[in-house]
Amino acid sequence: MASMAPTFLASLRAVGTASTMAFVGFYMHRRGFVTPSGKKMMALLSQQVTIPAFLFAKIIHCPDAGEDNGDGDTAVCPSVADRISDLKLLLVWPAYVVFCGLITGYFAARISKTPRTQTRSCLAACAFGNSTGLVITLLTVVHHQFKGSGAELGRIDPTTFLSVYLLLYPVLQWGVGGWLLAPEEKKEEKHDIDAT
Repeated sequence: MASMAPTFLASLRAVGTASTMAFVGFYMHRRGFVTPSGKKMMALLSQQVTIPAFLFAKIIHCPDAGEDNGDGDTAVCPSVADRISDLKLLLVWPAYVVFCGLITGYFAARISKTPRTQTRSCLAACAFGNSTGLVITLLTVVHHQFKGSGAELGRIDPTTFLSVYLLLYPVLQWGVGGWLLAPEEKKEEKHDIDAT
């Protein structure tokens, strides 16, 4: 039970950080500090510049290489090829996350009696939530909580593995998400024209 306390506290801190960020965004929106065009610009900047730059920097940069990590061992950054070969489960994990999201969305739509025309939107919203920014926040806070403890979560930065996870997730997001959010094709009724 005592070994669970640090993990639980790290999780609370991570969720608290994410909640604080969400509250600040909500407050700024409600007070009118951020205009609709500003929101669009921040979303595009985050999606196309800062998150890809963050993940790329995690892949190529290793600040602890050659330094003593406190255990008498020299910290070594794993190569991307080693990460992919060692973490084959992470290539399947996005499919599992999307599947669980679809199941959750299905039950949410059934319980809330969502209109049939909105069911696919409900499925997409649950299956493809904020899966990048929130995860970066949670993993970063948890890693910093354990950094000096000598625990595995303190020695290896879990955000370095996020790039492996994101190999398959965008494919699912664009493929399954595009299919779910595509407008339904109307069935064209063919009327026979009587030419007499």
